[in-house]
Amino acid sequence: MGSMGRVKLVAGFFIIISFFSAVGILMLFSSKDKRQEATTSLLIASHVYDSLAKEIYEPITISKTMAADSLLQTLLKNEESYPQDKAEAIFSDYLASLRDKMGYLSTFVISEKTHRYYTPHGIGKVVNPKTSPYDIWYTLFLDSGKQYDLDTDRDEENGYQWTVFVNFRIEDQEGKLLGVCGVGLFMNKLQELIDTFESEYQVKINLIDLEGLVQVDSNSINIENAYIAEAILDKPTANKFTYTRRGVRGYRMCRYMEPLEWHLVVQGNNMERGLTISLLAWLITFCLVLIVLFMIIAHFMRQTEIQHNLAEKSSDELTGLPNRNYFQEAYGEMGVFNTTRYLSMAVFDVDNFRYVNERQDGDETLQQLTALVKDSIQEQGMLLRWGGDEFVVLLEIPVQKAEHVFRDICKNIREQLHVTLSVGIVEINLSDKIKTNYYRAVQLCYAAKESGGNEVRKG
Repeated sequence: MGSMGRVKLVAGFFIIISFFSAVGILMLFSSKDKRQEATTSLLIASHVYDSLAKEIYEPITISKTMAADSLLQTLLKNEESYPQDKAEAIFSDYLASLRDKMGYLSTFVISEKTHRYYTPHGIGKVVNPKTSPYDIWYTLFLDSGKQYDLDTDRDEENGYQWTVFVNFRIEDQEGKLLGVCGVGLFMNKLQELIDTFESEYQVKINLIDLEGLVQVDSNSINIENAYIAEAILDKPTANKFTYTRRGVRGYRMCRYMEPLEWHLVVQGNNMERGLTISLLAWLITFCLVLIVLFMIIAHFMRQTEIQHNLAEKSSDELTGLPNRNYFQEAYGEMGVFNTTRYLSMAVFDVDNFRYVNERQDGDETLQQLTALVKDSIQEQGMLLRWGGDEFVVLLEIPVQKAEHVFRDICKNIREQLHVTLSVGIVEINLSDKIKTNYYRAVQLCYAAKESGGNEVRKG
């Protein structure tokens, strides 16, 4: 072995020994600190969880009690036997009493018979998802089949304040739908509580939905506008918090709040490690080259994994189309279009898909449908699978031309696949939120479906 070879060999052993020595001393000095930090962080996160759960779970209980109230059920069954002004007075008194007793300023009942939106102040409006984008939630909630859900939105009846609504189905003993009731927890109450914790513990607190979209934040600008998608990758459960390190001092703790179908995310920094870091500074410097090498390798591996995960997450497994997650990553569902490329938006789904699925292979039908639509629109737009048998198309052509294209598509699909479509097409308004453009198209799609399907409607 030559001298250069011996130098390399000795250097190699020296680096390896130095590295493991540094790791050993690092573990010796910092293991106690890490355990203490994790324990302290868990106590903080648990305290935040308990306080928020108390504030939000109570409205769910109140809404559930309202839905099961035999008096309210009787009022809804007999609603049409009263003149409108008397019905308005009866429901207003009921809701005002509940509001004063429980302390929730936003209480409501919606009648399935008349679609009247009753509040403590009277009839706020008549819910009509076909004409008002703000009312589409009512149809979506009933179609979901859920007994209750939470919806973060602006309250039209109280100055458009951000509010966390608890919507609860009202059904009689035979299971017949009578309406929807619930209470609204004003966001500023939660924000005050969160702001107190953030100031006291120097942490950042959020409630996010199952897709990572922020539902509650001390800063209103982030509500339904920002994402913490990396927290979903922590795979939090309802039983305990996950603990993920972020950098040298940062950490993120997550826990699933099952009744809400939301996640609590607490992010912070551990600031009491100065002494340990000082004692280990020379060891970290000594192993800098090796650590940098490992960081570079880890970075490339992590980027590869992230890109792989994003590719899987952003494409539909059955059709290979971009999906709703892709759309959110590209534009943000609550934002506005950042491009003038697309002129119109179409929403369509298969009529009576449940029966189609029973009569023929539903997956194969959707795959064939996808191929036919892609062949028809060519390079004129982008086709996305939104969920189930619902699809969204962003088109680079005006609404009038898009209508002709979809009428041909419907004809081809009816003749080749023996199924029909309901289609809604709107001109994209760049000054509106994407959510508003989407809901306009959805309303037209619903209108086509309610008139018997196999129809294209444009707005």
